[in-house]
Amino acid sequence: MTTTSGHGDEARHLIGIDALDGLDFPHQRLAPWLEFTFDVFLGAVLFIELLLLFGNTALRSLSGYSLVWANEVAEYALTSLAFIGGAIAYHRGAHLVVRFGIDRLPARMREYAECARHYFVLLVAILGLQFVMPMWASSWGNRTVVLQVSKAWTLVPFFFGMALTVVFALVEMRRHTRKENLVAAVIVATLAACWFVGQYFTGPWEGPNGIAFALLMLLFLVFAGVPIAYVLSVTAYVCLYGSGEADPMAVSFAMTNGISSFILLAVPFFILAGNIMTDGGLTKPLADWVTAMVGRFQGGLMQALVVAMYIFSGISGSKIADVAAVGTTLKGMLREQGYDPAESGAVLSAAGIMGETIPPSLVMMVLASISTLSVGAFFIAGVVPAAVLGLCLMVIVYLRARALDWPRCAPVSWPDRAKITVRALPALLVPIILIVGIVGGIATTTEVSSMAVVYAILVSIFIYRGLSLRSFLTTLADSGTMAGMVLFMVSAGSAFSWTLAISGLQIIVGNFVDMLGGSPSAFMAFSIVLMVVMGSILEGLPSLLIFGPMLLHLAGNYHIDPMHFGIVIIISMGIGTFIPPFGVCYFVTCSVMETSVEKVTPRFLPYLAVLIVGLVMIAMFPSISLSLPHAFNLK
Repeated sequence: MTTTSGHGDEARHLIGIDALDGLDFPHQRLAPWLEFTFDVFLGAVLFIELLLLFGNTALRSLSGYSLVWANEVAEYALTSLAFIGGAIAYHRGAHLVVRFGIDRLPARMREYAECARHYFVLLVAILGLQFVMPMWASSWGNRTVVLQVSKAWTLVPFFFGMALTVVFALVEMRRHTRKENLVAAVIVATLAACWFVGQYFTGPWEGPNGIAFALLMLLFLVFAGVPIAYVLSVTAYVCLYGSGEADPMAVSFAMTNGISSFILLAVPFFILAGNIMTDGGLTKPLADWVTAMVGRFQGGLMQALVVAMYIFSGISGSKIADVAAVGTTLKGMLREQGYDPAESGAVLSAAGIMGETIPPSLVMMVLASISTLSVGAFFIAGVVPAAVLGLCLMVIVYLRARALDWPRCAPVSWPDRAKITVRALPALLVPIILIVGIVGGIATTTEVSSMAVVYAILVSIFIYRGLSLRSFLTTLADSGTMAGMVLFMVSAGSAFSWTLAISGLQIIVGNFVDMLGGSPSAFMAFSIVLMVVMGSILEGLPSLLIFGPMLLHLAGNYHIDPMHFGIVIIISMGIGTFIPPFGVCYFVTCSVMETSVEKVTPRFLPYLAVLIVGLVMIAMFPSISLSLPHAFNLK
C-alpha cells in the first residue's frame, strides 16, 4: 500500500495516521527543483554511509586493515539523517500522527486544529535553535576519539534540521487562511497562558505533579494531531522548564545524544534493505513458496498469510511495510477463494503482532541501543517466541477453517514445489544471512545490515530483475526520509524518557508495583498492561522509547532476565499497535485489505485472545525466550 503525503487527504484519514509506508511522494509541496535537492541529499547521505560501512567491512575481511575513521564519519551521516531527514519527513507528512481525535472534530474545528499543530512544531524548532549556540560553546572543547575534531561540529545537522523545520512549519501555516491562523494562535496562546497561570499559583510542577502534567500534555497533543516526535520534544522542553529540575537546554543535548549509539547506524540500512526487496520483486516469490508449502491445509491461504508474515518480518523490519507487502500480495488470491476481507484483515493484524520479535525488528534494535542488551542475542531470543505465537495462530486458523469450511489451495506437485523453492531461495536467505552474520561473529549488527543492503541490491537486479537504476535512486531517497522519521523519533523519545527519569517516574512506578504486591509477577503484569495501552495510544516505537529504559532497569530489581523481559514488553507493545480503537497498524491493515474497522473488530477478537494466551505463556516461561540464546552461548 502507498499512502500519499498530503496533510488531511483521504488515504491518511482512512488509516488514521500520517505515516510513510510508501515509496513515492506525489504531492510536490515546494518547487520541484527543491524537492529534488532534498531527494539528492537524503540519498547521498544514506549512500555515503553504506559505502563507508560496507567498504570498511569488505576491506577488513580482505586485508585485515580497517579505516578507523569510517565509523565516526558514518555517525555524522546518521545525525544528518536524524535531524535534516527528520525535518524533510515532517515537510512530506511522513511523521506518525494519530488522527483518531482530530478526525472526529467538526469540519471547522478540524481546520483550526490542523493549523494549530504546526505551531507546536514551530515551537520545538525555535527552542532548538535558541540552544544551539550555548551547546556549541559547551561542546567546543570536546574532541572525537579518532579524527580529533571538535564535537561542536556534530551540532551542525541539528541546527540545519531545526532551521528547516521553522521554514516548513511556516509554509504549512501559509496553506491555511488568515482566520485559521489567528484562531490557532489564540488557542496555543490560551493554553500557554493557562500553564503560566497554573504555575504562578502553585509553583513549579516537579516530581509526581510534573510527571502527571507531562503525561496529560503528551496525550492531549497526540490526540490533537501533533506529530508524535514533536509532541515528545515539546513536552520535554515545557516540563523541564516548568519543573526547574534542569536547564531546558539539556533536552537538546539529550536529543543529540539519543542517536549517538553505533547500533542505530543499522536502522537506515534495514529500512533500505526492506524497501529494495519490496521494490525488487521478492514478495511474490516468497508468497508463492509459502502457499505451495502450507496451502493444502484447511484454510491454506490464511495459513500462508501467517507464515508469510513470519518470514517477511525477517526481511523488512517494519510492521507497516510487512502488512502492506504481504497483504497487498495475497489480497487478490484471498478474494478469489471467497474469504471475507474482514476475516483476512483480522488474521493479517494478528500475524503482524507475531512478527514484532523476528529479526531484524527495528523496535528490538532501538531497545537494544537504549539499554545494555546485545543486539545479536536479542535477535536470536525473539525467534522462538514469535514461532510460539505463530503456531497459536495457525491452530485457531485451522479450527475456524474447519468450522467455516474454508477452502484448500490447489495441489502443487513436488517438482513444481522444487522450482518454486529455487525461485524463492535468494529471498529466503536474507534472514539467514542476518542471523548467521551476527551470531557467528562475522561482523557487527551494523556491518551485517550494510551487507544485507548490498545483497538485496544484487538479488533484486540480477535475479528478480525488479530494480532499475531509477527505482533504486527513488528507493534510496525515500528510505532516507523514512529513516529520518524513525531516527528523529528515537532522538525525541530519548529526550522525553530522560525528562521523566529525572522527575522520578521510576520511583513512582516502583511504589505502585509494591502496592500491587511487589512480586515479579505483579511487575510483569503491570508492564504488560502498560505497554499494551501505551502501544495502542502512541504507536509502538514512541511507547518503547518512553517506558522501555525505565521498565528494563526496574526488571533487575525483581530478578527478571532483561532479555526475556524485553521480548515480553515488545510483544505487549505490538498487541497495542494492532488493537482498536487507536492501534496505528490496525488501521493500516484494514486499509490494505479494503475493509472497515467495524467489520474487522469482532472477527479479530478470537485471534487476539489466542495471542494474549501466548503472551502469558512467554511471560511465565522465560525458557521460551532464552533457550536459543543459551544454546548459542549468547548473553
